[in-house]
Amino acid sequence: MSSLTLISKGKNSFGDTYYYIRDQNGITNQVYEEELQDFMKRKGVTELREGNSFVYRPQKDR
Repeated sequence: MSSLTLISKGKNSFGDTYYYIRDQNGITNQVYEEELQDFMKRKGVTELREGNSFVYRPQKDR
């Protein structure tokens, strides 16, 4: 069963809503609102799960 996780949602300077969505393989995709239903249909998913984004911290020099 395929799964998609909603990582974050935002708006660009043109007012377009976009979503960052992670698939079951851990790949993050940026999908615009008008393309969301087609993207979910291609992946075979009917709903998005809520998730958390990864936090990357800079490496400290040793």
